[in-house]
Amino acid sequence: MFLLPPGCIIVGMLILGCILLRHRKPKVLRYLLGGLGVFCYLLAIEPVQDLLLSPLEDRYPPLAVDARSKEQLDGVDALVILGGGTVQGSPEAGEGRDSLAPAALKRLVYGFSLKEIFTGDYVLAGGKVFDYGQEAEAQVAAELLRSLGLDPERIVTETESRNTWQNARNVAEDFGYHKIILVTSAYHIPRSVFCFEKNGIAVIPAPTDYYVNRNKQYDLFSFLPSMSAFWGTWIALHEYMGLLQYWLVYR
Repeated sequence: MFLLPPGCIIVGMLILGCILLRHRKPKVLRYLLGGLGVFCYLLAIEPVQDLLLSPLEDRYPPLAVDARSKEQLDGVDALVILGGGTVQGSPEAGEGRDSLAPAALKRLVYGFSLKEIFTGDYVLAGGKVFDYGQEAEAQVAAELLRSLGLDPERIVTETESRNTWQNARNVAEDFGYHKIILVTSAYHIPRSVFCFEKNGIAVIPAPTDYYVNRNKQYDLFSFLPSMSAFWGTWIALHEYMGLLQYWLVYR
């Protein structure tokens, strides 16, 4: 958390404070403050967000939902939808129940929309990253799929994983699938494909939940800082760090 913003910004401010207290070198302090200000500005503008996110989102094309798709689906064992978080105790879900966070909901709805071209198992992967009394994410997603009308016999839940690598490992070890359609956010697809392939599963990527606006011309407002762009940049940096970590640990 301290390697990503805002954690890294807080660390930077603490370092600047120590320099000011110990050395009182205003020239050095000005340079550091200026650099930190420029860094914060760049994190929060749309062009930088797009520069970082686009290579992740464009790494794999969207799933072809047409006659060609039936050919590439030969031999597919399951459609796997990865979790993207829950909201604990969400009022509309009922007392003591959780709901899916926006990214997780978009992944689930897109996966559900593929029910006509794929008629096999739906595997919902996701447990509790930190256990503080919430429901396992796969259970929340399964309940929603059933309410949307998907045959309960087609729904399989994996509720023990805490991260993407464990999603892939558990799906491979617990269910024995060899070829899957993988549904997750477009920016998350590269890391997810890496994990599943390293665990011996062939993957047909089905990205959704795109963040970057396509074919947009930048204007003045694109260069004004915003929380939306800051969040998109955070997502991208998180994915690059995850890719590096997984490559180092699981290569």
